[in-house]
Amino acid sequence: MSWKEMNLWMHLPCNPNIVPFDQVVADELEGRIVGFTSNYVPGGNLEENKSRVFKLKWLQQLIKVVDELNLGHGIAHQDTAPRNLLINESTDSIMLFDFNFAARINCPSSGEGESYVEERNDIKGVKFTTYEIITQDDNLRSIPHEDQNLDNLELKWVTHPEVKLDHPVESHQLMLKEWRERRERDSRSGNVPRLIDWPAMPEPPQKTISLKLYKGR
Repeated sequence: MSWKEMNLWMHLPCNPNIVPFDQVVADELEGRIVGFTSNYVPGGNLEENKSRVFKLKWLQQLIKVVDELNLGHGIAHQDTAPRNLLINESTDSIMLFDFNFAARINCPSSGEGESYVEERNDIKGVKFTTYEIITQDDNLRSIPHEDQNLDNLELKWVTHPEVKLDHPVESHQLMLKEWRERRERDSRSGNVPRLIDWPAMPEPPQKTISLKLYKGR
């Protein structure tokens, strides 16, 4: 269990595009936290369920929630991928989950595990993920993050024969291009209005171990 992931996730405000944190799981006998749960969203993730039509509005929702995390809360998800995206069929919305690699962007703290790495920024993650969903080409996942370059993506994306889109692929590319340009112009990088914070991981309690000595014959 990740102390950072649990606390970060549970302190995030409710958002229709983030899978809700459910509850902490504790071992009452040992008096310690052993894990946590999130709400169940049926339908499978975008890596498992490739038959559904991928909607342009889902990309728009993903961009919006990433902006909220990055600019509103100072948090980078750092692991945007089809396996970490669900579709809530009741609301027809995309939902992000799995904050294991998430980190504070401008105020890292020691001892939290994963820290922010610019090469894993969420703009890159969203664009690579969209490219992977549309083309079904996941070769980029085998390239180290520091060697991945947004400019190396093909100018013309070829939609995989089994992939269905509700808008032309060019509409997705244009939305991503305009978003990237808007983020590069954004001047709020140093001002986080709703910073997410959480307590440091406590030291484990000391245990008293009773030993008995037995003399042999």
